[in-house]
Amino acid sequence: MILTTHQKITFGLVLIGIVIFVTMPDVVIGLLIELVHLFVEVLFISFEWLESLLDHVVEHLLHTELHETQTIVFYILMGIVALPLYYLWRVLPGFFSRTKENVQVIWAQYKNQIGLYWQDLSLIDKIKVVVITVGAFYLASFLVM
Repeated sequence: MILTTHQKITFGLVLIGIVIFVTMPDVVIGLLIELVHLFVEVLFISFEWLESLLDHVVEHLLHTELHETQTIVFYILMGIVALPLYYLWRVLPGFFSRTKENVQVIWAQYKNQIGLYWQDLSLIDKIKVVVITVGAFYLASFLVM
């Protein structure tokens, strides 16, 4: 298989990322936490900007006082939030039922393949598979502690 330049660059970047994560996990996790913090901060500032904009528009158009303006803006924001929530309420049950059906089909195929694989193994190969699996679980038990 001959790799194109794009595939070589992608492969190299993935390898560099894996090496960086293995050698400096604390730095990578700290960077990810800071990026999440930055994203939340941007969301908060955007919400405050939208709220302030609505405050000024409502105050200017309807000539209301502070309390009335805040009440109107609150209900406008609740309406804006209610539309995506209603859409999710309508879409998610179908999505979950399709996902459940797909998982059941994939699980049945997987069980079928494992059963056929196990039946095709000789006795020695079955013993090898069991010993390797038990050994892997035994070694993994040291990682948990």
